Amino acid sequence: MVMKLTITKEQMLTELPIIENSLSVRAWTREDLDTLAAWPKYPFPYEGFEFGFVSMNPTERDVLFDERNRKPDSIPLILDHADNPVIGYISLTKINWDEGRVGNFGFRIHPEWVDQGIGTKVLRKVCWWCFDCGISSIGVDVAASNTRAVACYEKVGFHTTGELWRDAIDLKGVDTTEPRYDFLRTHLRLDGDVPELRFILMEITSNTAKG
Repeated sequence: MVMKLTITKEQMLTELPIIENSLSVRAWTREDLDTLAAWPKYPFPYEGFEFGFVSMNPTERDVLFDERNRKPDSIPLILDHADNPVIGYISLTKINWDEGRVGNFGFRIHPEWVDQGIGTKVLRKVCWWCFDCGISSIGVDVAASNTRAVACYEKVGFHTTGELWRDAIDLKGVDTTEPRYDFLRTHLRLDGDVPELRFILMEITSNTAKG
């Protein structure tokens, strides 16, 4: 018999903030949306990490914020540093409350704060927050070419469960034979009209983390 998870989105939010020395994770606010949109652009090859709401006007962002907050299967979070607010955005999505599973985990660090070990620390703390609240497993899909992200998830205890291919519209018409795309080429399929990029499916469970 499958046990039904008793925790709710509202109850999980009451367990915030998550504190790790000078870092803290909290629920997002409408003002955070504007701050995220004002982040500087990511350098190559991470340009695709730019938020889709960058080009939205204030009214459109109001609607987006309300829509995301109302979604029962997602929890948007903000990472603050003691000296700099909003240095990260975290999203738990596709949450199946009956099964106690987070279907996907999204995590972006401010371009000026990457490669400082923050991602691993915060990812570990957020996973344990989920497990302490009653979540049993967390899944993620990450571009295979993003070796930095893959390594981060592996350090925390995520393991590979499979792979999938997604259309890479932004690469259509791009000459991927250029040397700067060497890192990407082994994870790319060019059989159809639109290039496809390989993603790795990963998962961590409460039992794995405690083991």
